[in-house]
Parts: sequence; C-alpha cells; structure tokens
Amino acid sequence: MRDFTSYDVGKFGENACAKYLKKTKKYKILGKNVTIGHLEADIIACDKEHIIIVEVKTRREDKNNYNRPGTAVDNDKRTNLIKFAYAFYKTLPPKHKSKALRIDVCEITCVADKKLKLCSINYIENAVTR
Repeated sequence: MRDFTSYDVGKFGENACAKYLKKTKKYKILGKNVTIGHLEADIIACDKEHIIIVEVKTRREDKNNYNRPGTAVDNDKRTNLIKFAYAFYKTLPPKHKSKALRIDVCEITCVADKKLKLCSINYIENAVTR
C-alpha cells in the first residue's frame, strides 16, 4: 500500500468535488486554488443565480479520522473565506455581479490502497455565513 501525503489526499478531494459539482449539481467551474493576496479558495463555481466559493475538506477513513472533515472549517477559516468572498466579488466582471455569493463546504472521505478511492461526499450549501 502506498503512503499518500496530505497534499495527495487534498488534491484527490478537490478533483472529486469538482467532478461532483459538474456532474451532479451542473455547476460551471470558474477556477481551482484561486488566490487573492494571502487568501485562497479551493474551488470557485457558478450556477444561474450564484457565484459559489467551495472549501473542500478531505479525510482518509483508514487513518482513524473520527471527526467529520468539515469540523476543520474553524472560525479563522470561516473569517478568511468571508474575506476572500468580498475580495473576489470586487474582481468579478459586471455580468456576474448580479449573482449572489455563497460559501459552501464539501466533505470528502476516501480510503487508500494502491490508489485513493472515494468513499463519500457530503456537500453543504451555504455552510459559511457572516
């Protein structure tokens, strides 16, 4: 069994989330790992009504992770996501400024063998508010 780094696990989760958003939610992905200054968002997507900032948290079930991945979105992370949302809004072209901003959290669980395998996706809309 290969030992995957936390970077590997995180990238796996972000890719799984992006596929989920496109296939299941029919969202358009506008960007991944977008930074503004020191602030960062994992995925930025949109639908007809919203610009959606998605924070992806991925955990391996085979590493005895008993907490839900979303519990890692603490107060500091929430504050940074809200700051990012305001800063990102300022960069939007006029055609997108009529859309509402929303911050969602995507919880991914996986297991590792020869490769990482998806176990579950829990998508929480409007998970972070002011």
